[in-house]
Amino acid sequence: MTVRQRAFSVWQAAEARLDGAFGAGANPLRRLGGLAFMLFWIAAASGIYLYVFLDTSAALAWRSVEAITREQWPVGGVMRGLHRYASDALVVVMFAHLLREYLAGHARGFRWFSWISGVPLIVLLYASGIGGYWLVWDQLALFSATATAEWLDWIGITSEPFARNFLSSDRVVDRLFSLFIFLHIGIPLALLLGMWVHVQRLSRPDSFPSRNLAAGTAIALLVLAAAWPVESHPQADPAQVPATLALDWFYLFPHPVMYATSPGALWAMVTGAIALLLVLPWLGRDARLPVAVVSAGDCNGCGRCFADCPYSAIVLVPHISKHLAHARHTNQNYSM
Repeated sequence: MTVRQRAFSVWQAAEARLDGAFGAGANPLRRLGGLAFMLFWIAAASGIYLYVFLDTSAALAWRSVEAITREQWPVGGVMRGLHRYASDALVVVMFAHLLREYLAGHARGFRWFSWISGVPLIVLLYASGIGGYWLVWDQLALFSATATAEWLDWIGITSEPFARNFLSSDRVVDRLFSLFIFLHIGIPLALLLGMWVHVQRLSRPDSFPSRNLAAGTAIALLVLAAAWPVESHPQADPAQVPATLALDWFYLFPHPVMYATSPGALWAMVTGAIALLLVLPWLGRDARLPVAVVSAGDCNGCGRCFADCPYSAIVLVPHISKHLAHARHTNQNYSM
């Protein structure tokens, strides 16, 4: 047994423990894909609400966000918290899903398309999340935008350093802020399209969690948003250097990493991580597994093979001697 397979055995043991606490249908470790879709829709719906009241000018954006947070409490403040916490949870669920699929061996063989198509989603999620912080246009937004500009300037995308746009308040014009708005709307739409492509090769994609898991997740996010409201930093002012900033480490950790190393080092880390993920389906080989067969006497009708088969090659039929279903191939040319 390989290290990956042993690690997956540990993961399955954790899943089994949570089955006892929540039931298989409401076990978040088993429904990571559907949970990710749900968190995306919560972030999108709350984001639409915030956009309705957002002033899209550079001078008034911060004031409009403050009005949403304080003058519309509890609705506005809770919606802002939902947007923030659902987005953070999406990062956690995304990487947990990535880890589980790798440990389960789902990066190899016929599943390579789903794996490869999932890699750009990581980039799109981070681009959308980081850009979203700029719309608040507080001191944290200024820090993030400046750090991102310095990172992009390292590869010379523009003839003049993009970071110059943040040296003084009069340089942050409404046209630049409109670009921020466009990116924060366009990138999530590209992310949604990528998520649709990601599940196209799956016969039964998990695009939404069970009712109990969905309700529990929504309640947890609402409680979190009400108990720990999201607050802005002071309004962005290039002439002021804040002593401390409360970073969202789920999204903004690349900035301190860049300043601790260099823009070139961060580029090397990012491109190296993406390249590794893209070649993982072809790194190493597992021992070829024997063709699976269905033993009606031993099948307990759990349905896991039915749910996992990407070819719809398995059906559940009445058991020959018990009051439950058992698996059966739809075509003898397929294997489980």
